[in-house]
Amino acid sequence: MSATRIRRARSEEAGALTALAQRAKAHWPYDEAMMAVFRRTIVITGDDIADHLVLVHQTGAAADGVGVLVAAGDDAELDHLWVDPPAIGRGVGRRLFLTFAVEARRRGAARIVLNSDPYAEGFYRRLGAVRIGDHPVAEIPGRVLPRMAFSLAG
Repeated sequence: MSATRIRRARSEEAGALTALAQRAKAHWPYDEAMMAVFRRTIVITGDDIADHLVLVHQTGAAADGVGVLVAAGDDAELDHLWVDPPAIGRGVGRRLFLTFAVEARRRGAARIVLNSDPYAEGFYRRLGAVRIGDHPVAEIPGRVLPRMAFSLAG
């Protein structure tokens, strides 16, 4: 088995990381109309990498997971957490999330909050997150995402 590591993203990887995120979204049974919206809205930019904590999970030489954490005050917002479909079920998402939890706590946050894809809600629940509300999606009328929180206390 290849060695794994988590590292900071580099700005020149923005396009490749966006492609990884979009492949991850396409893993779920969304129709082409929804995927067209996601291709416009699921983007990791060079500015994201410069301004926020963007971590890449790497197995061997391949990036197989990525996430973006925006830490501000008591709440750290997990803007992205994506696992390349061939790596789903191998602990990539869990390792990334737990690394973000350590970093958010170190930066003074009391919890991580996020808008979960409905297909990923169970994943976040297994990590200890709880649903705290709903998040309407402006780009897709009628679509509501689970708003979740993960306590960093203790």
